Amino acid sequence: MAGTRFSVDKMEKSKLYHRKHIEIRPDDPEPYYWIGVIDWSIAYRSNRELREEWMKRASLDLRPQDALPEEIRREFSAKYGDIVQEGIDSLKKAMTHKPDYDDAMAYLNLLYRQKADMESAPISREDDLKMADDLVDQVKANKQKEMEQSEQTQ
Repeated sequence: MAGTRFSVDKMEKSKLYHRKHIEIRPDDPEPYYWIGVIDWSIAYRSNRELREEWMKRASLDLRPQDALPEEIRREFSAKYGDIVQEGIDSLKKAMTHKPDYDDAMAYLNLLYRQKADMESAPISREDDLKMADDLVDQVKANKQKEMEQSEQTQ
């Protein structure tokens, strides 16, 4: 895998197979999860590349938690807004079929962070980041609960 080049086309093709899986087994959370993971991978890679290009042009540092500059935010939102929303919807669907799906919550958190980079209003960005942080807290609570239950059964 390390030598395999990233290909959006291959990722999109993979989503087609997951959609076929959904047609066959619509109550299975896994294909919804994988569509969300693929959408995050596509958006994250683009976000990172846009940040790197901007930093080279502007000769300024832009940390991952910093809001995108307006020109890049618009470009990122226009190109990847639908993909991020599809990923969010898919992961939420996975969680309706498996409510304590920690992996889906983790990727949903990451997609809300991508969505936050698309927001033009600071309050909307803050809301997305709060939802992301809440999901991290929920995953931590679930893991703690699992650990405590495991200790009780030993």
